[in-house]
Amino acid sequence: MILKAGVVLVSLMIPVAARSACTVDAKATVALSDSDGTITVPVEVNGITATFILDTGAQRSLVTRAAVDRLGLARDAWVGTTMRGIGGIESRPNANPRTLTLGGVRLIRRTLNHDTSFTVGVLPGTRPGLIDGLLGRDFLSLFDLDIDVPNRRLTLFDVHDCAGRFLPWTENYTAVPVTTPTEQAIVMPVMVDGKPLRALLDTGASASLISTPGMFRLGLQEANVRGDPATQVSGLGPHTVTMYRHPFQSLQVGGEAIQAPVIWVAPVHLTPIVDMLLGADWVAGRRVWISYATRQVFVNVP
Repeated sequence: MILKAGVVLVSLMIPVAARSACTVDAKATVALSDSDGTITVPVEVNGITATFILDTGAQRSLVTRAAVDRLGLARDAWVGTTMRGIGGIESRPNANPRTLTLGGVRLIRRTLNHDTSFTVGVLPGTRPGLIDGLLGRDFLSLFDLDIDVPNRRLTLFDVHDCAGRFLPWTENYTAVPVTTPTEQAIVMPVMVDGKPLRALLDTGASASLISTPGMFRLGLQEANVRGDPATQVSGLGPHTVTMYRHPFQSLQVGGEAIQAPVIWVAPVHLTPIVDMLLGADWVAGRRVWISYATRQVFVNVP
């Protein structure tokens, strides 16, 4: 009986000993810039300050050809990257910085060998010389991101063993559970005109966009939007796409409902397969915490 009691005691103690406390450790805070719908951050590359788009929609980080020369990046003669955008698919070479930091924190990619490589290419829609590249999920997803565009700051957090509502915020906020179907992509549930859609949270997109699957779910055909204001856009890939600004009744994200939004619509397919992009136009008006550690997005409630 003594032996059995001892075994029971040990078994009861194991879960208590294994339980860890939630830790939320701020690693760095940097200034954000929001200009013409583009959210950028200062990244130190080889000791030189560069301007990168904060791009949670990008699976792979990119640097422009001009920035390769300005920042003294070594080109990789053997390794390149195939990337997919709204304009199609392109293969591009890589470049390797000697040092890479954000707010003094060393950046590494979420890869087996923890490399720091960028793919090299063009950033459509940006003025040459102003933007050096985009910082994507391959670097960003190792942190939780507190994106506070109204107060122009980004804070990187190291979060472990947390769940539920754990933020150190003083203001009220709502929690939105998300899925990460591929490469740490943040896919949020939203409602457009009362219909549920799956939205990729894409801070690198200046405007939100409803794609082909979302058009189908909403019962929209291209003929329904041809009378709307339209523009030709290009992205990663060789093709241009016609986008239409279409009025909707409502957009609901978390507990917030936006009435009479006007959202871009285009017959394109996105990666991962989602119904729409929730872009920087939505992020810019609120404080948003992206928790890669707990698969949640938190949004402040005014």
